[in-house]
Amino acid sequence: MTSSYTDNSTECAICFEPFDGTETITLTCGHRWHTACVKQQLQSAKPNTSQRLLFSGYRCAKCKAFCDHPDLRDLTRKTDELRERVDALVEEQLKADLPAAWESARQDRDAKAKLLDEGRRNYAFYLCGGCDEPYFGGTVECADEEQGELIASEDRLCQACSPRTQEICQHPFEHGAYHVWKCRYCCNPATFLCYGNVHFCKPCHDRNPNAQAIPCVGGACCAFPKPKGQTTHSNGSSRECEQLYYCAWCESSSSRDAFAQNESTGSRNFIVNPSGEEGTRGWRPILDRWGQSEMWQVENMELRVDQHTQTNFVSSYSWASMMQTVPLHEYVRDPSSVQIEVSAKFMGRSDCPSLFFMQAVVKDSNGRILHRAGTSQLSAPAGFWEKATLTIDPVIGAHEVSMIVYGKDSRFWLAISAPRFVTAQSVFCVTRTSLETFS
Repeated sequence: MTSSYTDNSTECAICFEPFDGTETITLTCGHRWHTACVKQQLQSAKPNTSQRLLFSGYRCAKCKAFCDHPDLRDLTRKTDELRERVDALVEEQLKADLPAAWESARQDRDAKAKLLDEGRRNYAFYLCGGCDEPYFGGTVECADEEQGELIASEDRLCQACSPRTQEICQHPFEHGAYHVWKCRYCCNPATFLCYGNVHFCKPCHDRNPNAQAIPCVGGACCAFPKPKGQTTHSNGSSRECEQLYYCAWCESSSSRDAFAQNESTGSRNFIVNPSGEEGTRGWRPILDRWGQSEMWQVENMELRVDQHTQTNFVSSYSWASMMQTVPLHEYVRDPSSVQIEVSAKFMGRSDCPSLFFMQAVVKDSNGRILHRAGTSQLSAPAGFWEKATLTIDPVIGAHEVSMIVYGKDSRFWLAISAPRFVTAQSVFCVTRTSLETFS
């Protein structure tokens, strides 16, 4: 909603230069700035994996409202979506830490908003150096003790990307709440996560930041699980002293192979060759009315989406399209009970506008279309990867789901150009009637 406030300032409060005849912009909060100054502020405020997420650079410098204006959407859209994902994580953490307060506030909008604001102030979130997704990393109180220290991105990893987690748990993202970690400074099980990557037991946390390592007595005298091939634990300030003891969910599962009954949202990607690592294997073209098609091509990735992906798909000046079908019935015992999520990350050219859109089609065992969902035509950003997601509630009779992606730029080029897309993903989750599975 646009504010009725009128800013009568004669100079920009960012550069302290007069407005005169230079281009200005009035944000929805009502405050006026040099357009170039606001854009430079937003470009400099992009979140990174070295520090916790603050979003302060995306706020109006006068009133602290988030910068909002149609001409700034390309600069704020990715962060707006990131803030929504962080808010979802705040909710998850509040449910775990304050279950009674959350339950009582759930039906009261004002009480819920107040509780969310408290969570935003108290919880620290970071971008994972592996997948570039936000994750909970402890409290702001502990995070502030870092005193602005930059930590390498490879040291900031979420549950799903940490190799220490993957060694013990088959599905680290979904089972994160059931993980039991070792304190970094001693052998006791940890009860605190701080700085986004350090686990503490309570005594060591209380001594922090002056905690000293307590040597492991080793062998049978230490009852806790040792790293493979070792007889003692490594304790101290090094990240090598981090260890996941066990996953309670995996340990309590009666059958490690019965994943259709035991998985939670986010368990795995069912798309084959999601980023073009194997050319276009697994994908097929969409024919137009004349029986022709423009297939996506593959190129080496210029702007990395994560540490592992090397390639992405790229379109041209005419609409490129392709699809892949995931046989739900091969992975889920009752496909009618699953919620389906289809997503992709995409970006465009810097020298001309690019368009992207995506569809998901659910069919029955006879190939009849039961449900179709799609994004609008999305303007592909030039400087970052944006995520598009389609979520489909359970469809009775569902047998398979097809992911269809389209892309083009708006200028005639005699070569492959843009937009690009990468990390196509089809995932699904079983409803709570059979625990939670797949997504």
